[in-house]
Amino acid sequence: MAIINGIVLNTKQYKDNDLLVRILTETAGLRTFLARGAKRPKSKLAGGVQPYTLVTFEGAWPKKESGLGYINDVQSAKMFSRLVDDIEANAYAALIVSLIDATFEENQIITRWYNQLAIALEKLDEQLDPQVIANIFEIQLLVPLGIAPNWRADPISGQTDGRFDYSEKYNGIISEEHFDLDEHRLMLDQKTVFYLRQFSIIDMRQVHEIKMSTKTKRGLQKVIDYIYENQVGLKPRAKVFIEQMHSWQNQLINFRKKTDI
Repeated sequence: MAIINGIVLNTKQYKDNDLLVRILTETAGLRTFLARGAKRPKSKLAGGVQPYTLVTFEGAWPKKESGLGYINDVQSAKMFSRLVDDIEANAYAALIVSLIDATFEENQIITRWYNQLAIALEKLDEQLDPQVIANIFEIQLLVPLGIAPNWRADPISGQTDGRFDYSEKYNGIISEEHFDLDEHRLMLDQKTVFYLRQFSIIDMRQVHEIKMSTKTKRGLQKVIDYIYENQVGLKPRAKVFIEQMHSWQNQLINFRKKTDI
């Protein structure tokens, strides 16, 4: 038996009372474990295999790369109440973990991403803006996804200061003097460009109070969605749900405005 630390990403029912638990482990990357009887009402495993839980358990590693490990006993589990009570925070947590699961191979050691995810869950629980937390992951995961936009400098002149815009043609930022080289650049405002550049290098531990206008948040999401849809070709179900959720929220706001007239 082994003592394993991990973060529960998601679960799937397996037979009547068992669960397949997808976990980002601290030392061995992404693994799937079988939790026998976890769906029984009095199961001691149930509290430790909820999504977005930091868990330490006694179990067995998979014997093969594509095989199942086993969860025999949960020693400790840390759940985050906001991710249970707040549908928006929960949705963005789902987006983050789905992106991590889609980005990395089974058994790939990604301790840095384990640590970043653990910190991000803490930040979400502390009421930080869930979209911004997710945006940081979306931007930084572009590197292991093989896109790696150049956020540092204009690729033609090497310029690092001044006005910039995002260019798919040049896979990154281009300076104002080269705007005419790409008629399809995204025409982003400079606050959006600033945050894109900052988020590409920031450590999650440095993220504290977040104050960002709705306009800038929309600009960030616009370029991130553009890159993922046109260059990566990845759109998790959690992203679709978030878009639908925002649509519902906007419809409710418009309805309330009409009824107040």
